[in-house]
Amino acid sequence: MKKAAVALVYSLNNTFVQQDLMHLKNCATKVYQLSSLPYKDPLRFLFNRFREFFFSLFFISRSKVIFCWFNDYHAFFPLLFSRIFFRKGIVIVGGYDAVSDPVFSYGLFSKNNLRQQLARLNYKLAHHIWVVDDSLAKGCFEAKEQEQIKSGIKTFMPHLKTPIETIPTGYDPNFWKCITKKTPQTILTVANVPDARTFYRKGIDLFLKLANALPHHNFTLAGLTFSLPSENELPKNVTLRGKQTAKELKELYSAHTFYFQGSRVEGLPNVLCEAMLCECIPLARNVFGMPNAVSITGFLFNPHQDWEALLQFIETATPALGKKARQRIQKHFHQELRGKAFHRIVTM
Repeated sequence: MKKAAVALVYSLNNTFVQQDLMHLKNCATKVYQLSSLPYKDPLRFLFNRFREFFFSLFFISRSKVIFCWFNDYHAFFPLLFSRIFFRKGIVIVGGYDAVSDPVFSYGLFSKNNLRQQLARLNYKLAHHIWVVDDSLAKGCFEAKEQEQIKSGIKTFMPHLKTPIETIPTGYDPNFWKCITKKTPQTILTVANVPDARTFYRKGIDLFLKLANALPHHNFTLAGLTFSLPSENELPKNVTLRGKQTAKELKELYSAHTFYFQGSRVEGLPNVLCEAMLCECIPLARNVFGMPNAVSITGFLFNPHQDWEALLQFIETATPALGKKARQRIQKHFHQELRGKAFHRIVTM
């Protein structure tokens, strides 16, 4: 089929956004892109809205498909103009835009304000919605049961008619692979943690609790960019690392036996899938996209019920699970699968 130009609008320039940009460049004649960072100060906030309006006015009509990574203010004008110009608009949902965590006021649906109302309108304006995991469409029962976290677009908008499709993010097994010998009794977690709310949302408190429970294991926490909350003392067996490049992350994954993901709220964690490709044995909370990534290759836990079982698993797990973890991500979350989804939409 004939290729066409497309538009990509995003609020955060994350690794997975750049990977999708690469997929689009492979299947489109041209990619018009707009980065619209989520500024809160009034001047830059309004400036972004003007940029989105004029971008939409000039480039949406020239594009066959409009992709909006995350549902927020930045998606409104592109989706509105996609309707005006009879173009196909797709919202890609990553996690925040389909949840409500009342404890930390996290999620697009946590406050009934203008932002939420605009997001609801965006979902109606879109021709399609892509989610990285089924739980972001239908809701995660385990998260609600454990932490009273409501989730799922259909939970908040049961009468929404826009089709929702699950298209997981994809990963490159040729890059993410084990490049060194594993060090026994080592456990790693990686998270961009700029504040206390993210500290708890990413389950770093559980990671430190695990370190205290296993004093003979060595733990590495990478990505912390602020001081620990006062009630969380750093155990002696925990090493802190700052932000990591992709190359540095691969080296960290490769050197560690286990990878820990204790997030309260998560779509499909990139770092978990990358670590599994590097043959880390996954230890993950049994909520949102994590069970789908891990399956039977590691240990899925409810921290309120399975803590002792988690400790026992860490003491008895065999290295063969790391090999199985890599095989699972290769089979079900290969970057080629996501690339095919973009190709199908752009060339159909």
